[in-house]
Amino acid sequence: MALDARDFAEQDPWEQGPSAAEQMRFQQMHDRLLRRRGGLEGQQEQLWACVQAMQSMTSTVVEQLAGELPSMERQSVGRQWVLRDLRVLQAWLLSVEVLLERTGEVEWPPMVERLARELVGELAPDPNDAQRWQLNQLLEHSSDRGDD
Repeated sequence: MALDARDFAEQDPWEQGPSAAEQMRFQQMHDRLLRRRGGLEGQQEQLWACVQAMQSMTSTVVEQLAGELPSMERQSVGRQWVLRDLRVLQAWLLSVEVLLERTGEVEWPPMVERLARELVGELAPDPNDAQRWQLNQLLEHSSDRGDD
């Protein structure tokens, strides 16, 4: 994959905001991930797997970028900038990994785990909730008519 200097010249990628479609995709993924592992322990495992995957990905990208020979001086500057940012990201990931190791040592009381599972329902609402509500309304309405 060849990098183009124009990719780095205009705007810092960290300053670009997400589009509406990206925001929607994030919310859907967020809700799906929360529902999949509803408790604190499940979230720890899931976060650990995500951090490990990101570590693998950034390491591979850094290796490939560092191994490619830049064709232009400006592209070389862009490459160094990206490599620096990726290495900073790797350092952050390592910090998160260390914190996760510490939280893995914590045993959650059943009451706390139960509360976390209840909160997941609020943080990750059921995407079919509106449809189920409408169906329930129809069922209630039809059952009211049947009693007449």
